[in-house]
Amino acid sequence: MRFNEILAEAADYSRLVQTQESQQISGALGVLTIFGLPLGTALGILQVLDDHSVAHLYIALALSIAVTAAVLTTRYGRLVLSSLRGGEGKPRP
Repeated sequence: MRFNEILAEAADYSRLVQTQESQQISGALGVLTIFGLPLGTALGILQVLDDHSVAHLYIALALSIAVTAAVLTTRYGRLVLSSLRGGEGKPRP
């Protein structure tokens, strides 16, 4: 009887750890997406336009940082950051 309780507790703990790891991985992938998408888009546009201007590169980098900051203020961005920090995964209202 006691052995079954210990096994049940171990299984519950294992599920909890797996859930937390999954949330952290999802959060990390979300952050990579939030940072990578604007930067990749900006650099891709410059490459397609065959633009080699350093000034335009800096402008593209600045705009991608601004877009990333704007995305992080949205509900999805807060959810990703909360998940990465190991929070309960619910954004604050």
